[in-house]
Amino acid sequence: MISLDDSIARAMDCENTEIIPFLSYILQDFTEIGSSAESILKIVKIHTSNYNNLQVLDLGCGKGAVSIKLAQYLNCQCLGIDAIPEFIKFANDWALAKNLKKCTFRCGDIRTEIQYLGKYDVIILGSIGPVLGSYFQSMHLLDKNLNRKGVIVLDDGYLADDNKFQHESVITKSQLITEIVRAGMQIQHEYIGDEISNSTGYDKQLKDIEKRCSELGDMYPEKRTLFDDYINNQKQEYLNLENHIICSTMVIG
Repeated sequence: MISLDDSIARAMDCENTEIIPFLSYILQDFTEIGSSAESILKIVKIHTSNYNNLQVLDLGCGKGAVSIKLAQYLNCQCLGIDAIPEFIKFANDWALAKNLKKCTFRCGDIRTEIQYLGKYDVIILGSIGPVLGSYFQSMHLLDKNLNRKGVIVLDDGYLADDNKFQHESVITKSQLITEIVRAGMQIQHEYIGDEISNSTGYDKQLKDIEKRCSELGDMYPEKRTLFDDYINNQKQEYLNLENHIICSTMVIG
C-alpha cells in the first residue's frame, strides 16, 4: 500500500506530495471538489427509493458538497470520509450551519476506514481515481459494505478503446468494464459527460487555482516553483479532460 500522502496526491491529481499542506488554501474558492453534487443527487434520486432511510457513504468526500446536497434534499443518512482535515472541518461546519443532523464527516484514510464500516445503500466514489487500488480491487473491497440492493456511484473517467493517448491512472472503457464484471458486479446505468451535469466550468476553476497559487508564491517565494508546477499540472489535467478523457458516472450494483 502506498503512503497516505501519495494516495491523496493521486486523488487530487498532484505530482508532488509537498503541495498537500497547501491544498486547502489553493482550493478555498471551491465547495465542490471533483463531482457535481447536483448531478449525484439526480442520479441517486433516479436509482434509489425510500430516501429517508437511505444510508450513504461518501468516500473521499472533499468538502462534503455531495453529502450535504443528498442530506438536504433527500433527508438521508450520510457519512463522508476524507484524509484532509481542513476539508472535513469545512464539511462539518457546513452541515452544522444547515442543521443537517443526519450528515456527518470524519477525517481518515478511506483505504483502512472501510474495513470497519457497516453496510450502505449508496457508496459514492466521486472523482477520486483508483485510490483503493484497481477498479476490480475497489469493487471487491466495497462489496462487503454494500447492501444487497445497494449501488456504487462511480464518478470517474476513462479512455475510448481506440484512443492512443495514455495516462498512468486512466484505463480504457473495456478494461474498466472487465474489472467491474470480474468483481461480480454490473453497470446498471451510465451517464456520459453533460448528460446529467450542465457545465464543467474548467476555465473558472483554473483561474481560481492560478490566483491562489500566485498568492502562495508571494507568501513562500522559496516554494514558488512548487506552486507553478501545480498550476501546470492542473492545466494539463484539464486539457486531458477536454480532449482525451471521457467523463462518466456509472451506477454499479
